Amino acid sequence: MIMAYMKNKKIFGFLIAGMLLHISPVYGQDNNKILQLIEQNNTQLKAARKSTSAETMDNKTGLNLKNPEIEFSHKWNTKHPNEKGKELGITQELEWDVISGQRKKLARSKNELSEMQFQQTRTSVMADAQMKLVELSYHNNMIKELQLQLQHADSLVNIYETLLQNGNGNVLDVNRSKLNKTSIQTELQNLNAQKKCIIESLCNMNDGKELPLADNFTFTMQGIPEDFEAWFKSIEPNIPDLKYQNKNIEIMKKNVQTTKSEMIPSLSIGYRAEFSNSESMHGFAIGMSIPLWENKNKVKKSKLEVEVAQSNAKDKYRTVYDELKKQYILSVELKESLQKQQQALNELNTVTLMNEALQKGEINLMDYLNETARYYELRKNKIQTEKDFLTAISLLHIYEL
Repeated sequence: MIMAYMKNKKIFGFLIAGMLLHISPVYGQDNNKILQLIEQNNTQLKAARKSTSAETMDNKTGLNLKNPEIEFSHKWNTKHPNEKGKELGITQELEWDVISGQRKKLARSKNELSEMQFQQTRTSVMADAQMKLVELSYHNNMIKELQLQLQHADSLVNIYETLLQNGNGNVLDVNRSKLNKTSIQTELQNLNAQKKCIIESLCNMNDGKELPLADNFTFTMQGIPEDFEAWFKSIEPNIPDLKYQNKNIEIMKKNVQTTKSEMIPSLSIGYRAEFSNSESMHGFAIGMSIPLWENKNKVKKSKLEVEVAQSNAKDKYRTVYDELKKQYILSVELKESLQKQQQALNELNTVTLMNEALQKGEINLMDYLNETARYYELRKNKIQTEKDFLTAISLLHIYEL
């Protein structure tokens, strides 16, 4: 039996060498190109852009003075049928917020706010797409790992079937090696199915169009900022959520000024003319609308809305800051964990030792499979840690997409 193992020593050596080479995945394909295609074709973003255009057009309405009012009347004298009169009146109301330009300034700010809402939607869609790319990269790395394990398991089955045929093995060892192979095949099949679903989901985000994804696509890693506080200050002005809150405060303040202008009596000017059989009269008319009841408490309400917007902005700032700080800490810790796992994998030689022990007959197949399973588990844990690291660092750079 020992001689039979020695005959297959080269096969074992080849398998171990292959596994040791496959320790760390290579980050290759540029995921930015994939994200650019999704941004270009995504139907949600197209709908959001059209909605922004519609809101912009809506904000541009009502910026001019109200339509002039024209009144015409025809009169007659019941006692003297031949005496008839006509009146013509044209009136234009003057609104202070229109004349002063406050309404146009408010509309421009609302248009900017609509654009920021679109940017928020864009960030959400791009982040979702990037998380799917991280998942795809993880599945590709795990599939590559399991394919290598499957090659090893298949060789074990061949070796023990050969031993059984030569009278040097037993059925139990053959069955154990086959169960090991089946377990890996099942896991590999599940991962391939999940991978297809991820690719399908990414294509759906690309309006159903196929994406140029390499079969071995791996996510391009981004760097960790050296100083979180300095980095956060540099990106803060471009964070859509914070820009939206700050612009909303600006709009609320302008709304206070607009509301105050509504408390100013509004004027109306017009032209009046009267015509009769004997004479005609022409002149101008001036009117005034005194806001006694209609706008009561509107200024107080507008001021309270400013306070609400300021509170929301502070809360959003803290939420964004805390979330990015959490992802920064996670990225640093996971990177350290990843380096330790990589170092452990580089230093450990468990599979090689177990292979030698198995060839010399010092251990049985059950012990061999148990020990190699622990080593494989460490390698798979490293791939999982790598995924967690990429997720954290992707969420850290979410506002730089």
